[in-house]
Amino acid sequence: MRTFKTLGIVVGVYAIAMFAEIVMTSSSPSYEGGISVVVILACLGFLAPKVGYRWFDCFFALIPFYGIIFIFRIAYRIANLPNVDWSARVN
Repeated sequence: MRTFKTLGIVVGVYAIAMFAEIVMTSSSPSYEGGISVVVILACLGFLAPKVGYRWFDCFFALIPFYGIIFIFRIAYRIANLPNVDWSARVN
């Protein structure tokens, strides 16, 4: 069940990014793209502190190949949030 939650979270983040891209494309004829990356990073920056990462660790998602692993790691931890098995970050 956790795997389905993880996939749902990842698909949801990408759906929000694609919706923002469609809205920007339809509202401005001179729009050249790029808002989807900002939306994905904003979502990860919001979710990362809830699962033991710092907000700026969301930029790991920009690293090729590792970024996909990082996105799924954050989503897996969010899906597993009631059963925390990682160490909490001390501020």
